[in-house]
Amino acid sequence: MNSLIDPTAIIDPQARIDPSVRIGAYSIIEGPVNLGPNCAIASQVKLIGPLDMGAGNKVHSFAVLGDAPQDLKYRDQPSRVLIGENNIFREHVTVHRGTGGDTIIGSNGFFMVGSHVGHNCRVGDGVTMVNGAVIGGHVQVFDRAIIGGLCAVHQFCRVGRLAMISNNSAHNVDIPPFCIAMDINMITQLNAVGLRRSGISRENINALRQMFKILFRDNRGLSLNKNITLLPTELRAVPEVREFAEFVANSKRGIARFKPWSERQSRQMDPVASDE
Repeated sequence: MNSLIDPTAIIDPQARIDPSVRIGAYSIIEGPVNLGPNCAIASQVKLIGPLDMGAGNKVHSFAVLGDAPQDLKYRDQPSRVLIGENNIFREHVTVHRGTGGDTIIGSNGFFMVGSHVGHNCRVGDGVTMVNGAVIGGHVQVFDRAIIGGLCAVHQFCRVGRLAMISNNSAHNVDIPPFCIAMDINMITQLNAVGLRRSGISRENINALRQMFKILFRDNRGLSLNKNITLLPTELRAVPEVREFAEFVANSKRGIARFKPWSERQSRQMDPVASDE
């Protein structure tokens, strides 16, 4: 056996493991699992095929990747988990294969303790899921989105590129790109810090600020789709603005509503505040 594989590990003959892969004590590699170069599998991990992992992935103890979906419609249909490169899966992370399809995770993601990727999800590059964050079946998470600790995203929802969902929130509608979301189905502002760190030009960030003001502050009584038609032509020509507009146009579950941060704060401080 490869000297980098602990002798107590159980490796299925169907597995294809690059010679540079490290596998810790009591880990189980079950079925057709393909592990690329320089992956590091800690002790007491379970990987279940069909599962393909690219180079440089790190999987910590008690993670389970590739198990059957939590879906009552599942009847042993062929499905896989496909994972890119250089992801980190911390302790107790679970990733389920699809129901008659694949669960796909990109590269350079960070999946913190106890986070869960449901069946048939599509997770882009550079995504962060903080401790206890869960996404249901068929959720799509675009590149460099952040899903905060103990967040829940309902099945079939989408989380846009560079969106950030704050801790302890739940959403059953789409979260548009470049926005910060919190509470239930609510966005409060642009993800200004994430935009600056992403390398988007200052001019394009300013264009997003103008877009946000027109859509959510100047015309709060109108529908979001109606407000998008009011955007000036030169603003709609900016790639990030166009991306936002296309995301909204393609939504099937609806878009999170806007509530200014100041209104949210005042409501939380008022013990008798009510929606009635």
